[in-house]
Amino acid sequence: MNISDYPSHLPGDRSKPTPWGLWATLGISALMILANIISGITAVVGFSAFSPNPDFVKDPAQLASNGTLVTLSILISSPVIFGLTLFFANTRRGLAVKDYLGLHEVDWKQTLKWLFVLLLFAGASDLITLLLKRPVVEQYMFTLYSTATSKPLLWIALVVAAPVSEEIFFRGFLFYGILNTRFGSTGAVLLSSLIWAPLHIQYDLYDIATALVLGLLFGYARLRTNSVYIPIAMHALMNVLAAMEVMLHITATSSGS
Repeated sequence: MNISDYPSHLPGDRSKPTPWGLWATLGISALMILANIISGITAVVGFSAFSPNPDFVKDPAQLASNGTLVTLSILISSPVIFGLTLFFANTRRGLAVKDYLGLHEVDWKQTLKWLFVLLLFAGASDLITLLLKRPVVEQYMFTLYSTATSKPLLWIALVVAAPVSEEIFFRGFLFYGILNTRFGSTGAVLLSSLIWAPLHIQYDLYDIATALVLGLLFGYARLRTNSVYIPIAMHALMNVLAAMEVMLHITATSSGS
């Protein structure tokens, strides 16, 4: 699908409302990413204030993989990003927020199709990881899960809060803003992924590269369906699979010992 097939408006077409321009979109997006960082710092400060071990919070590696802190950070930052995304989309007068962010309903057949595509990707990714003799489940994930004080809250953060806020921002606001510039559909899919993937600083280069390919898949699904609900569902399912792999590995290890 190219941009002429997509229900959006070409740059320079003043007959219909358009989203923020390229530089405004990138600038606003940078502000929202900064807000996300500040939210994370707020979570660290709050966590350190109540931590029984003050020395623990001095180690960035341990902080990044602490399940309780990650849960708290996601649950604080997600509403902030979600609210700012809605605010800036709404301030662009004349363009409905529903259209701006791709909040369009899709039928269950399309949803199942794209979830199946996600399962294929997850299987292929694990196979490639095994062939490269890398662990399918990184130590980061084990530490994250084992150090989470509340497993239900961790699940809510990973499966609901993060997918909803991230996809509405990256595959909603940022995607649609780039789509309506000279970069078009290819740029929207590529740039939104290139900005999203490196933010996963808890991973190494291999896993960030995997996240980049995953982001491209999310972006393509967004383009093909004209709905952000599909990448939200795919993102949520991917996080469910990752968490289940951790649980299965822990169970297998426990039973083996």
